[in-house]
Amino acid sequence: MKTAAIPYRVADFLKQHPPFSSMDETELVALAARGRVKFHEPDEYLCWQDARFGQFVFVIQQGSVTLWDEKAERPALRDIRGTGDVVGLERFHGAEKSQYSAKSASEVVVYALHADDFGALLARYPEARQYVEAHTAVTAGYQAHTGKPPAHEIPVEALAESGVELACPRRTTIREAARVLAASGDAVLTLTDPPAYVTAEDFVRWIAEGDGNAEAPAQEIARVLEVTVGRASTASECVLALARSGTAVAAVTVDGLPGSPIEGVVSAARLGSAFGEHPLEILRAAERARSLEELAALQARARGWMQESLAPGAMEWLAAYGGQLNRRLVERAARLSGLGDESAVWCFAGSAGRQELLTCKAPRVAVIGRPFSGLAEVLAACGFVEAEEAETGSREEWVERFAGWIRDPILQQVYLAREWFDLSPAWGPAGAFEELAARVKLELARERGFLHIMANDCLGNLPPLTFFRDVVVEESGARTDTFRLKSSALTPLVDVARVFSLASGAVLGASSIERFAWAAELLPERAEVFREAAETMKVVLYHQARAGLRLGHEGREIPLSMLSRYDRQALKSGFRSLHALLEFAADGAWLEEA
Repeated sequence: MKTAAIPYRVADFLKQHPPFSSMDETELVALAARGRVKFHEPDEYLCWQDARFGQFVFVIQQGSVTLWDEKAERPALRDIRGTGDVVGLERFHGAEKSQYSAKSASEVVVYALHADDFGALLARYPEARQYVEAHTAVTAGYQAHTGKPPAHEIPVEALAESGVELACPRRTTIREAARVLAASGDAVLTLTDPPAYVTAEDFVRWIAEGDGNAEAPAQEIARVLEVTVGRASTASECVLALARSGTAVAAVTVDGLPGSPIEGVVSAARLGSAFGEHPLEILRAAERARSLEELAALQARARGWMQESLAPGAMEWLAAYGGQLNRRLVERAARLSGLGDESAVWCFAGSAGRQELLTCKAPRVAVIGRPFSGLAEVLAACGFVEAEEAETGSREEWVERFAGWIRDPILQQVYLAREWFDLSPAWGPAGAFEELAARVKLELARERGFLHIMANDCLGNLPPLTFFRDVVVEESGARTDTFRLKSSALTPLVDVARVFSLASGAVLGASSIERFAWAAELLPERAEVFREAAETMKVVLYHQARAGLRLGHEGREIPLSMLSRYDRQALKSGFRSLHALLEFAADGAWLEEA
């Protein structure tokens, strides 16, 4: 083989693997031309832990390399790298020494590339730099760079209707207001002094209610602008604000404060134009559905749109939207079927209680009220899978259940009841739930030992060691071709977030991401660890939703074939962070400081 051809062969190989896959081939040829090819026998060191970096980074061309933490009394395996992986990337994040020792596990051929040349390329290629960053920091923002923000990050000022052509004084007649709205083709007309709005639906309702006076002021049929958002607010923030209020139009001001001058309005229809779907209209349609079949169709429509909108950085808002969707679907289904009564308080537990249920798995339902049955069949008719009957009981019965778990967690098998500590109200009188939460908080204050047991139980599920080739490598050394996402990643994240939330005084409900934020306030010296845990949670939720929505189940497992190298590296970085957090939580010493 001619020597001149070698850089081209190396560049062809590099182009197949990130971070080089996003780089120009000509620059890869130049990078390879200054590099070297090295061969290692089994059990040879490529680099040593805490040794200063040399002039090269190593790309594995064939064979496998193991990374070892040799600081402890017994060396611990931390990762396994294979074809296309790079050793020594942590140097590009300020590290001066190797984090682990790297040792060949077989006969290994590596391409040694000059680190300075490689670093110069990273400065010019954002996608490559993002992939390298994932080796040392957990981040959910690893979508491809498109040059424009994703739909959920679009500022509402870009969507707001101008308020000039579509604004009328409050004394404008109903007839004239209807003419202006019809001519505009828009969904909402703003009325000024005081600000209000009127929609085509309002005109239809006015006609249906009887012989009204078309010359009366439009203010008589208008609605108050209850929701105010800042012009820098995102489209997703606006959707959630409108979903929580049950209205269809928000006022846009400079700072988002109700008393500030209104610069425009943004409607549900205009938000739909940003997302390519009408997420608020789906929620409103669920509230008006006349049959379980209609609810099933709306659920399929919503889940399809959510699947198209998935991205690691969008998971927090999509999960919150999923929570609003689940509440409306279940509430309407229960009312159509005549389940429960008006005095009952309906709650969600588990993933639905945390607003982390994006798939079509049925929410776990708890009702503070009289017993009833038939919910599982009703939810199945609405398109939910794995539906269960509601857990019911009076307020005092629920108090006794929680008291039993807290006072005697071992005999009462609290490890089987942990998801009930995610309980959050869905609808019904608020007082009963608030009293239950207060009683549970009081029980926890009396039994501080309960938290030690809950913290220790977090070690019942551990994340895997690594991904290697097309298998998952567990801490035990076991290997499988399927990533058990729920048991080995989602469950330990949820469990440890719950423990820190209980310790912070937030007893029931809340998402894991919110709980990690509270934990950072409780233990500010560990704030970075909790931030990484929250980022890992977004990544894991993304993959669960991606698998569950595509395959029509909860998303407990995901084939490795669905995970790109980007995905695997983001998850691996999260595993390292989660391991450290679980060990810290289980130690229990922090509870004395909390």
